[in-house]
Amino acid sequence: MCGESTKHLSDVSGASFRTVPYRALSISLGSLEGSSRESPAITRASPILKSLLLSAVTSDVGLAVLAPFRRRCASIFFLHRFAAPDFGVGGHDPAILRGHLEYLRARRYRLMSLSDLVEHVEQNKRLEQHAVVFTVDDGYADFADIASPVFAAYDCPVTVFLITDFVSGRLWNWWDKVDWVFRESKRDASNFEIAGENLGLHWKGVVERDLVSEVVIERLKQVPDAVKEERILALARALEVDLPERVPSRDRAMTWDQVRQCARKGATFGPHTVTHPILSRVDARRAHAEIAQSWRALTAETGAFVPVFCYPNGTAADFSAREQRSVESAGMKAALSTIPGSVISTPSGMKVVNRFSIPRFSYVEDKPEFVRIVSGLER
Repeated sequence: MCGESTKHLSDVSGASFRTVPYRALSISLGSLEGSSRESPAITRASPILKSLLLSAVTSDVGLAVLAPFRRRCASIFFLHRFAAPDFGVGGHDPAILRGHLEYLRARRYRLMSLSDLVEHVEQNKRLEQHAVVFTVDDGYADFADIASPVFAAYDCPVTVFLITDFVSGRLWNWWDKVDWVFRESKRDASNFEIAGENLGLHWKGVVERDLVSEVVIERLKQVPDAVKEERILALARALEVDLPERVPSRDRAMTWDQVRQCARKGATFGPHTVTHPILSRVDARRAHAEIAQSWRALTAETGAFVPVFCYPNGTAADFSAREQRSVESAGMKAALSTIPGSVISTPSGMKVVNRFSIPRFSYVEDKPEFVRIVSGLER
């Protein structure tokens, strides 16, 4: 274990990462959450009061009272993995997803397909009721095994955005390699260099290990692909782990046969690049090829496609007007980001500032938070 004088990788809360002692980070984050002039009792009570207030506001009675102030909207959610304990996959709990779908059906929300949403945007049609759209990114096998039957049981449309080389069996996603290295290592500390910065890593237990893994993944997003792969190999050596030649079962993608099987249950599919680079960090030729070739590969394998692209990572810094032009020139009608927000419906139609940068919310399992989003209280 490294001494306290060593600098350690840390701050996941900001845009830049400082090197500070890991234990000190844990304390400082807790201090930031509770930093105020309020008494400790009030500080402890604040989250409880907030939770009670949110539960009251998002109850059926609360929503009825607030109905005149809620604008009609379509909320798009994005999900990734679904819990598969047998493979050690932590993801969304299918039981919670079922509960949310039951809630939406019982309260007559429109479970809307992505194709219908795009049609409403193109034709400037207004919504007759609150709508919810579900999307799933990347194309992991746990969608086919776990989530697809849940969506089908509630006759809920869902669009899965596929990394086409991943589904074709030619790719092990680099962030899964990082996660694998940390999970398989018997060590609990290492010195590691990324982009010229020497980082001292140490962790104690699964929670801290996963936090360190996530920080390393975030740092590696900032470096070119060739450097990224070399650094992952260096990380594996440092943590004394051999990377398997085949993708481990927990990280495998759907096959194209599974894609077609899910399509028969009602799922649709969109392109999510060939290899999942952050498009703003590659040159124009590579960015265009990733977009256009993934679209061609998808349409060659299934007829259940939607002409909508999904940007990898999807924040405002991860794509630009260059990528938006490539999506349009490839023949697609729209693109999705991960910038939070709803698509607002007014009496005159759907309001979208840019259909090649449509917002989405990260799916939340907490029911009051989920209801806050779908009800139009969070825009």
